[in-house]
Amino acid sequence: MLVPLYGFVAGDTLGVLVLVHDHETIAELAARAQQAATVRVAPRARAYVVVRGARVEPWLSVSAAGLTALDRVDIIGEEA
Repeated sequence: MLVPLYGFVAGDTLGVLVLVHDHETIAELAARAQQAATVRVAPRARAYVVVRGARVEPWLSVSAAGLTALDRVDIIGEEA
């Protein structure tokens, strides 16, 4: 199932609407959100996702992480 999420990439001035399938991983979600914001913020090789103030494991699926339509996700780039 397709899940629309509000993605906020650190350093960006706008949020982006990210469409992911519920079986995709959190790592794939982070990559897709960074790609959508690439016109304003350079993507980071390593990034993590925060939902409701908690860091989410990158190997979890979107559904296993408990994400539902229009949830907010924050994508934070890790420093090298």
